[in-house]
Amino acid sequence: MVVKIYAAAPSCSSAVQYNERKVTEGHASVLFSSGMDNPSRPMDTFSVYERGSLRCQNMSFHASVNPGKDDGMTDEKVKNFVKDYMERMGYGNQPWILYKHTDLERIHYHIVSVRVDKEGKKISDSYERKKSQEALKELAEAYGYTVGKKKDMDAVPGLEDEKKSDLAEDFNPYDGFNPEKGDSGEQMEAIIDLVMSYHFTQPEHFDLIMEDLGVRVVRGNFEGHEWIQLQGLDPKTKEPCTPLMSPPDEYYDLPDMVAIHANQCKGQIKTREKEKVSNIARAALKVSKSQKHFENYLKKSGIKVVISRNVNNHIFGAVFIDHKNKCVFKASELPKFRAKMIEDARQNKWYGEDNEKERNDQSRTAAEEAADLLISALGAEKSRRHEDEEIMRRGRKGPN
Repeated sequence: MVVKIYAAAPSCSSAVQYNERKVTEGHASVLFSSGMDNPSRPMDTFSVYERGSLRCQNMSFHASVNPGKDDGMTDEKVKNFVKDYMERMGYGNQPWILYKHTDLERIHYHIVSVRVDKEGKKISDSYERKKSQEALKELAEAYGYTVGKKKDMDAVPGLEDEKKSDLAEDFNPYDGFNPEKGDSGEQMEAIIDLVMSYHFTQPEHFDLIMEDLGVRVVRGNFEGHEWIQLQGLDPKTKEPCTPLMSPPDEYYDLPDMVAIHANQCKGQIKTREKEKVSNIARAALKVSKSQKHFENYLKKSGIKVVISRNVNNHIFGAVFIDHKNKCVFKASELPKFRAKMIEDARQNKWYGEDNEKERNDQSRTAAEEAADLLISALGAEKSRRHEDEEIMRRGRKGPN
């Protein structure tokens, strides 16, 4: 018996999509589930848990269970083994779903769960692989299987080596695409996983977040079917540095997934997050001397602004990407803020764009230094208040 734990992703969506696609193709089936509101729609449950966490960045627990041909593990025995295994791994009270895969020569199983509990607290994953091996040894006698060794990983059909885990240790999707960090496809998959955990209400917002993280999205249409291709961008020049690539297999229907996710997010109000972005944007606008300064002030609070101009170079729209809270808002969605305020600053306050370099070369004024502190403090205070309110809210609920 070999259990392979895959690198954690920012959302359970990629693991669920991978397994559900196998179900749709007739190569897998749901063998058992625990704590799921609707096993046919596992993300309905996992999403609730993911939204309840303030700090955890990698939400998914995804593992494959691979019995040996002489282990005598029936579906019933595997189901009971997984129950005991998840208990020992600290996921006994978590929602999880068990898939049976029949697309390879050897039947194997996939477990998908979420790494935060009902209260948003992270399930400890310290020494997780060691803990997994110990659980396998503890349960071996009861279930009659032979514990596989690390060298047996290569003998399990369909399992990759440790390359993907090595990538996860060296590559953080929050840092964006980097051609020097290894396999481009795996990097893009990790970045898609991250972006699909953001709150956004328009499919084009997905494209903006992806580009800010170093992956350009190219959309097209063929015979009425929308398609997406991806292209890595050089971190320094922001120019394409890879050929156009199709999304990873887990995202074979990425346009539909993005549209569905955007539609689901429309029911989420995100009042606190909007107030925070508005407060910081207004403070940055008040002290900035140019568009670049405005963008830089926002960047220090983890916010990226994408400004739209018309043919006359007038600013008519803006989209704010809040990476700290993983939310995207149009200027019109923010309280007490409109894109026209940016255009007014451009016309009446900002240095001419031809003088941008000259302005950048000048020393920072005391007012600019104070503005940095003000904007940083606004973001920190809002974050603390949000967390305090969340703690109080949970406290009022009392024990389950």
